[in-house]
Amino acid sequence: MATVSSGNVVIFGAGGPVGAAAIVSLKDRYTLRVTDLRSMEEVAISPPQNPRAPIPKVLRAPHENRVVDITDYDQVLAACQGMDAAIDLSVLRPHPVLAFHVNMVGAYNVAKACAACGVKRLIHTGPFHTALNFNADYWHDFQLYDGIQLHPGDDLYALTKYLGGHITRVFAEREGLEVLTFIFTSFRPREVLPEERGRGLHPYTTSWEDTGESLLYGLRAPEMPSPYEDFFICSWLPHDKYRPEKAKRLLGWEARDTFAELYTRAD
Repeated sequence: MATVSSGNVVIFGAGGPVGAAAIVSLKDRYTLRVTDLRSMEEVAISPPQNPRAPIPKVLRAPHENRVVDITDYDQVLAACQGMDAAIDLSVLRPHPVLAFHVNMVGAYNVAKACAACGVKRLIHTGPFHTALNFNADYWHDFQLYDGIQLHPGDDLYALTKYLGGHITRVFAEREGLEVLTFIFTSFRPREVLPEERGRGLHPYTTSWEDTGESLLYGLRAPEMPSPYEDFFICSWLPHDKYRPEKAKRLLGWEARDTFAELYTRAD
């Protein structure tokens, strides 16, 4: 597959803070079709996920804002038409039925529509879950590389996203689709406030700004070694618990923010 260095990109589930970060990084380089279950006008005036999380802005022409239900294949297919690449940021966590509809069936709809429309590259997204309290959890391990087998256990969010990821892998292997799965966990702003210094952070953390940039690098990266590749998207922190080596090697992306102020004592 060719590098998608320009052209049309559809973003599913763009109404959250990751969508906001993606829009900032991509809007001046691509023509975006920004989609969510709610209108972007409604999203823009809604409260943020947390006080410092970014909120997506409503884009003007040549960009397009469209309401799309990712569980409706016909709507997803229409959104993928004429696109060079797709990014799936959609997620639903707590509901025992809708989590499967969005995280699993939604992933199926996006992958199927991309294959049908000849989309060059799909960036799928999902979580790296730890601290799930079972003996195959990775919480106590260090020097973990991207590409290790995910262990979702019976956690609803982790399991449904895990299944969605495997669905996109099957489409990549059988339908000629190139899928890059970006694995996230914890996000925070780039700016470190004075009162935060020395208080630590989650060992798998990415700034919102680096998150948006990672999606740009995912679109511009050259052809992958295999049709399906997954990547840790996080900062490489001093305790060396998570190693996003593949993202640097294959995408050319490396987090700028390592948050030294948060794990450095100020005495």
